[in-house]
Amino acid sequence: MGNKIAFIGVGNMAGAIIKGILESESAFKKEDIILYDKLQEKVQAYDGMTAARSAFEAVKEADYVVFAVKPQNFSEVLGEIKDSGVDYAGKTFITIAAGIKCAFIEQYLPNAAIVRAMPNTPMLVSSGVCSVCKNDFVSEECFKTAFSLFSSLGVAFELCEDKMNEIVSLTSSSPAYIFLFIKALMDGASEQGLVFESERELRRIACETVIGSARLMLQSEKTPDMLIRDVTSPGGTTAKAMEVLYGNGFEKTVKDAMIACTKRAVELSEIKD
Repeated sequence: MGNKIAFIGVGNMAGAIIKGILESESAFKKEDIILYDKLQEKVQAYDGMTAARSAFEAVKEADYVVFAVKPQNFSEVLGEIKDSGVDYAGKTFITIAAGIKCAFIEQYLPNAAIVRAMPNTPMLVSSGVCSVCKNDFVSEECFKTAFSLFSSLGVAFELCEDKMNEIVSLTSSSPAYIFLFIKALMDGASEQGLVFESERELRRIACETVIGSARLMLQSEKTPDMLIRDVTSPGGTTAKAMEVLYGNGFEKTVKDAMIACTKRAVELSEIKD
């Protein structure tokens, strides 16, 4: 198995993976990377890498192929590859699109080795979380190589494919929930008249509070409820704040959001079947 890797679609997530390859002890080198995107200016932003003229050409020259296109463009790309008649035996295909099952790709590329990954946007700063699964045609060696693409950008873990829709609500979509929570902290501070040197400084303070709290929980043996009690003195300021959060159904709202997220992921998967 060679070490040429192609990216079909060169957006933010593909850029994050490429960055991880270049900054880590990866199995791939800059000269091993092949790029194809309909918008050629995206490809031209990367020096020292091979530019392909089509998805077919990218697949033909690669040993690993990362599909980094939008779900709605998948059929077009897979159809082009299928119609080209390219020999894909021995190649490993990696998809990072929500709702794209291994079985959907197999409809176009029967018996293809497919790795399905569900990364999140914090990969852009090498702090991502990514679930990964594979079909039966992927060798252990190739899976290890594909897995390393995501583990170099944060935390990667294996998950059975029948739970890939549910994991979206926990890892892939949840950064948006957390951004909204941080925005609420910032807005609440501003509305109470707290003034900082800049909006950037306020953002830093709110973000560091969230990061520090998450780090404390990660390093503690205590349960979330125990940690909450550590902060909450009876009759104190935190107790009053928690009364409002509990009274407004904060936990239920988050859980309901996760359920809605998963439902949509299932709908997208069914559309692709």
